[in-house]
Amino acid sequence: MKDRFRNTLGNLRIWIFACTGGILFAAFDRCGYMLKRYGSIWAISENPLHRTIFHRILLRLPVMILAVLLLLILLDAIRERQKWKKGIRNIRWEIFCRWKYWPFLMWGLYFISFLPAFLGGFPGIFAADAPNQVGWTFSGWLTAHHPLLHTGILCGIFSVVRNFGGSDNLAAAIYSLLQMAALAGIFAGISGFLKKEHAPVWLQVGTILYLCLFPFHGMMAVYTTKDTIFAGIFVLCVIRIYRMCTRPEVWLNGAVRITETVFWFVLCFLFRNNGMHTLLLCAPFLLFFLKGYRKQVAVIFICVFAVYSFYNGPLFQMLHAEPGNSREAYSIVMQTLGRTYVSGREITEEEWQVIRPVMDEETLAQYTPNLSDPIKNQFHTDAFNEEKGAFLKAWLQIGWRNKKTYIDAFLNTTAAFWYPDTEEEYLDFVCFNIQKDDPNYPHVEMQPVSSFYYRYYKAIGSDTAFRNIPVIRELLSMGFYFWIMVFAALYVIYRKEYVRLLWMLPFWTYMGTSLLGPAALIRYSYPLMLGAPVIIYMMLKKKKTRA
Repeated sequence: MKDRFRNTLGNLRIWIFACTGGILFAAFDRCGYMLKRYGSIWAISENPLHRTIFHRILLRLPVMILAVLLLLILLDAIRERQKWKKGIRNIRWEIFCRWKYWPFLMWGLYFISFLPAFLGGFPGIFAADAPNQVGWTFSGWLTAHHPLLHTGILCGIFSVVRNFGGSDNLAAAIYSLLQMAALAGIFAGISGFLKKEHAPVWLQVGTILYLCLFPFHGMMAVYTTKDTIFAGIFVLCVIRIYRMCTRPEVWLNGAVRITETVFWFVLCFLFRNNGMHTLLLCAPFLLFFLKGYRKQVAVIFICVFAVYSFYNGPLFQMLHAEPGNSREAYSIVMQTLGRTYVSGREITEEEWQVIRPVMDEETLAQYTPNLSDPIKNQFHTDAFNEEKGAFLKAWLQIGWRNKKTYIDAFLNTTAAFWYPDTEEEYLDFVCFNIQKDDPNYPHVEMQPVSSFYYRYYKAIGSDTAFRNIPVIRELLSMGFYFWIMVFAALYVIYRKEYVRLLWMLPFWTYMGTSLLGPAALIRYSYPLMLGAPVIIYMMLKKKKTRA
């Protein structure tokens, strides 16, 4: 064992990757700290040891290099241990998993694990976009700003319950129970995937405990947002891509398998608008690596794109649905201009002539570092569409003169995604009552059945005191799961198992689109939280598989 350890430390490759990872995570950590304390990564400190961001990175670097080095050694040891025990399995666990009622047991276990959140927050967390989705539709305005399928499910339940004389609370409770049932099935599917792949028993059991006991899962299960079901479907799509890459002769063979894949990919974008962008970014890589099955892969994505085109064209027209506002794609543009204005940076009169019809001074003054909504809600989309080219040209010109300001604006908006110690993230355990006097809007009020569970989940969602508890602090942070994703990519490159990057690619493409969004919220990062056990398995899988 000592000789093995000495040989590992004498390996130049592990030191190269330890230093690379150390620099990367030190940069994440120090940039996040500077933003949290000063609001800018370019701030100057009076302390000469960490005067600038570069001084702070260098100060943190040895600790991060050592941490990455130890993690690389530990993961190598875990994989070697799996090799030593090749063919030796936990017989009792395998016999238990072969039980024909195992899937139903898992479903029931996960459903029961959601009940504390349901009892503590009865009839559910009716918040985020759900009140507007129901209110707008019942008012006669159907918009694709939110996924039509999710809006239809919500409005269908409320319509039926109201027609039978039930309350809006009852409708919200029915939706919560249906979502809990669906999410429990998805969780059982994730556990089933790890079981079928013969993942280490500690990972299978750890995944079950994580999915049952981690409080955010229960809260998301009763959260009436499209992000909950989307996250589950997204992880199932990742699993599908993994199976396509590892066993294409099975999962890309036959009309049934291809139809199943198309179905899940279509559901992915039907529950969240950026789901299509996530999948399309993966398509070229799948076509490149799956050389013997390019025809099947092409058929899948052509079918998905055809459904997407019908969904955004003829279906919208038939339903008289208004397309979503294009301003949603320009949150970073708004944030960078807003920060430039409030910082007092120069904007020429010529540039103002282009910018002012879209975003005037009063709008830009609403700049909030971690949220684009105050500016976005006053963004004049029609004026932007008329002069889009000139506007973006002016934006680039201003950015060229104010590079540091633009970088600060982007990092402040996205910090909660990648910095574990931020206090900006939250998941409020509360219902939103919007337009109380309008009968079209749902009037849902939280009526906890259990005061204990209400206080518990309320504290988890909003009380920053939990951020001071080691381990729990990390588990409750979006940035922690982002670091897992980054480290997993680093590790498979270190192991020269490059095909595994393809398995993880959907997580990267999804986070890439999320970084361009209006804010960094837990519900946006939930696919990464839910997919963490899958990422860990893909990183530690003992066999090399071919694409």
